[in-house]
Amino acid sequence: MDVITYQCPNCGAPLTFHSDTGKWDCEFCNSSFTKEMIDEADQKREPAFQPEPEPEEPDAAGLRRYTCPQCGAEIITDATTAATFCVFCQNPAIMVSQLSGDFRPQKIIPFRNTREEAVAAFRRHCRRKPLLPRDFVAAGVEKLTGIYIPFWLYDCQLDGRMAAMAQRVTTWRQGSYQYTKTDHYRLSRAARMNFVRVPADGSSKMGDELMDAIEPYDYSGLENFAMSYLSGFLAERYDVNSDQCFPRVEDRVKTSCRDLLRNSMDGYTGVQVVHEDIRLGEHRCAYALLPVWLLVSRYQGKEYLFAMNGQTGKIVGTLPISRGRLFAWLGGLLAGLTVLLLLGGMLF
Repeated sequence: MDVITYQCPNCGAPLTFHSDTGKWDCEFCNSSFTKEMIDEADQKREPAFQPEPEPEEPDAAGLRRYTCPQCGAEIITDATTAATFCVFCQNPAIMVSQLSGDFRPQKIIPFRNTREEAVAAFRRHCRRKPLLPRDFVAAGVEKLTGIYIPFWLYDCQLDGRMAAMAQRVTTWRQGSYQYTKTDHYRLSRAARMNFVRVPADGSSKMGDELMDAIEPYDYSGLENFAMSYLSGFLAERYDVNSDQCFPRVEDRVKTSCRDLLRNSMDGYTGVQVVHEDIRLGEHRCAYALLPVWLLVSRYQGKEYLFAMNGQTGKIVGTLPISRGRLFAWLGGLLAGLTVLLLLGGMLF
């Protein structure tokens, strides 16, 4: 069984995880189910010892083909899709092979913000933008999608040392003379820093800067991974492994250590760093899926992104400018300036 859907035990309709209740709800018969009830249904669904499914090989175009267990239609996805919807019956479809073996996440933060909250945040983000195209907001609301993004969470330890020369300049007046005294210091700093759960997204589709911008996540909300959390959302598996992501994390934590050491050298007129030695110690990582409300839209040939942290609600995004409204605004501004100049000429 390479594709599964979570169905209502009462009517057979698809179940969707709802972040506001923490339950799996059926929109057809209005039944709700707790995590314990879903886990019990999972145990009945599969035998205790089931071999891990082999992932389907992508075709020449990099696409994978699955069969919807509900209607039998073919589901076509790219090579990294782990959860999606059947385009024919709209049932949630979870690709088991994309979440097995090395691709099985250890942890997940379930969505906490609802789609309604994400839509409201997107509308607030677009509010009072007079140059925004009129049809962009309505189209964007329809495209807003909840998706679980693969992240590597790193724990690491750093030992850092820094040496610097510093000066403190004191100036005073005495009578008709001004005196300046410069004291010179030799500074030395050392620190051991422990970093816990430094994130780096493991998807080549997601821009690193965009994913960094919606941090931080509250990791007290981490849960042990269960496929049922994906029901009703999209999900991606990683295509950038932990070794490939680590240099970016290493640079990030070393920069933090360097800044900490340098910022501890305050209170001087000038500081010149003459030596630093920052060494990385033990490190390890965990694979997790983190929630993001995402909008990818194209306008006049350019791509615009809006993202919202699906747990904390932090938002970031870019918006297009309507050329027609821009020219109209500039025309109105120019007309207003012309009137002011004419009135000024008549008065003076």
